[in-house]
Amino acid sequence: MANSGKSQKATSSSGRQPHQYFDYEIRPQIGDAGSYFYHSHVGFQAVSAAGPLIIEEQAGQSPPYSYDDERTMFLTELYNKTDDMIVERLSEPLSTVAWTGEAGTFLVNGKSYAPLDADQTQTPQPWTQPNPSLMTDCGPEVIEVEPGKTYRMRMIGAMALNLVNIGFQDHTNITVIAADASYVQPAETDRIQLGSGQRFDLLLQTKTESELQSLGKSLFWIQIDTRYRPINSTAYALLSYKTITNTPSLNHTIPSSPPSTPPLSVPTDFQSWLEYTLSPLTPSSFPPSTSVSRHVYLSSAQLTSPSGLFFSVQNRTWTESNQHLNATPFSQTIPSTGPPYLTDIYRRGQAALPNYTLATTHHSGWDPTTNTYPAQTGEVIDIILINQPDGLPIGFDLHPWHVHGGHVWDLGSGPGEYDAGANEERIRALGWEPALRDTTMLYKYTESELVGEGKNYTSQGWRAWRLRVEEPGVWMIHCHTLQHMVLGMQTVWVMGNASEITGGTAPDLVEGYLEFGGSAYGNATHDPLVNHYFD
Repeated sequence: MANSGKSQKATSSSGRQPHQYFDYEIRPQIGDAGSYFYHSHVGFQAVSAAGPLIIEEQAGQSPPYSYDDERTMFLTELYNKTDDMIVERLSEPLSTVAWTGEAGTFLVNGKSYAPLDADQTQTPQPWTQPNPSLMTDCGPEVIEVEPGKTYRMRMIGAMALNLVNIGFQDHTNITVIAADASYVQPAETDRIQLGSGQRFDLLLQTKTESELQSLGKSLFWIQIDTRYRPINSTAYALLSYKTITNTPSLNHTIPSSPPSTPPLSVPTDFQSWLEYTLSPLTPSSFPPSTSVSRHVYLSSAQLTSPSGLFFSVQNRTWTESNQHLNATPFSQTIPSTGPPYLTDIYRRGQAALPNYTLATTHHSGWDPTTNTYPAQTGEVIDIILINQPDGLPIGFDLHPWHVHGGHVWDLGSGPGEYDAGANEERIRALGWEPALRDTTMLYKYTESELVGEGKNYTSQGWRAWRLRVEEPGVWMIHCHTLQHMVLGMQTVWVMGNASEITGGTAPDLVEGYLEFGGSAYGNATHDPLVNHYFD
C-alpha cells in the first residue's frame, strides 16, 4: 500500500496474503497538511483499492486560506475487465498481448451514470459480465452546496490512465490554492486539469440566491472530459444547491440520464495549463542551479519484443515481481529478484546499498547490479523526464510522473529537446519560484501517436524536476499510469546511507516487518505485533 505524496517510514514491502492485515503508523509533520490518497501498489489493484486521505492542520492552527466548508471529489475509473484479467492480458507474449480497453466511465466518490460497455470502449475479450442480481440504478455523485459561500474542493486523481479536464457549469471563478498537498499562491483558472496521482485544492465561490433565481436553476453539471485517448469520453457529477427559499422554478430533481450534448466545451490546449505559474505560498528554499550536483535523464518509451509489450525508463523496466537485477534486459520475463531493498538494508546494512560511484561515473546515475538509482543525503539533482515515441499504435502516450518520499520543485516542461540553460533563463525572466510537487505531467506535445519518420526514440517533450535529497529511504519514481506501471515504467531510488535509511534501528526490533507474513501481520486468530515508534 502506498499513499500518494505522503512518505512511509520504517516499513519495507507491505504485501499481505488474503485475510491478513497490517498496521501502518504514520506521524504527519508540521507542513504535511493537505489532500492525499492511499492505494495498493500491486498489479492493477489501485484502480479500486484506494481512498482519500486528508491531513488537517495541526491543533490550534487554521488553513492559510479562508472558506466556509469543504468537499472532496475522488476520481477513479471503471473498466470492463477485472484487475486480474487486465494484468494477465497485458503480461502475455507480443503475439497475444491485449490492451485494457478504455475506461467505461469515471466515478466521482464511487458514483456515475451507466458506463460504456466493452464494445464501446474497444475492450478485447474476455470481458467482465455484471451479475444482474447485484445491479442497481446508476446515478451521479451529487455535491451539495449552499448559496453565497466559499468551498474548498479537494480534487483527487486516482484514475488508472486518463488525464481529465473538469469544468463546473456556469462556475468559472476557480482559485487553485494547493497542488499535491503543497499550498501555493492563489492561481485563477476556469477549469481543473487532473492526472493520475495528482491532487489540486481549489476555492469555489457559489452563487447567491438571487443569481440562482436569475438563472432559474439550482443544479449545475460538473463535466469530466478525457483527451489523448482513442475514445475521448465524458462523465458527469452534479453541483446541487440547497436553497433557502422553496421556489418552484428551481428544479432539484436529479436527472436520470446525463445531458445529450455536453454543456461545456473542451479546451484543445492541455499542455500549457498552469505551466510556469504555481509558486509556493511561503518561500521554500528553492535551490539555485549552481547547487545542482548532477542531471539524471529518465526517458519514457514503449518497447516490444517477442516476449511482450513493455513501457520502459532508459530502456529498462522494474516491477514488483521482476526487479531485473544484474542488468537483465527488459525483455526477460523470467523474474530476476532478491529480497525487498529495504529489508536487505536492515539486515545487511551498507553492503546492501547500490554502488554510488559506479552509478554516477559510468552509468548516468543508475546502478546495474541492483537496478536502482543511488543518491546521497543533501545533494541536489535535476531529474529530466523525456517522452519518446516508438512509431507504433498506443506506443506514444503522456505520463503522470510521480515521486515518493517527499516533493520536488517542478521546473516546467516543453516540446522537443531539453535545454537547461534556456529553461533557467525563462525561470529567471519570470521571477518565478517553482512550487513543490509530487506528480506532474510529461506531455506528448502532439495529438498523434505517429510523429513522423526519423523521430522514433527521440525527445518529443520533456519535464524537469529539482530534487534536494532530504528523506533517506528506498523510494520509487514512476509513471502513475497503472497500465504503464504493470508494464515496467518504474524506477527505484536509494537515498542516503544505511544508518540514515534505518534510523539506526536494530534488525531485531523490526524483524516482524522483514518477513512476509511475519509477526507484524494479523489475521482472524491473532493481532499483529506492532512496535510503536512515536510513543
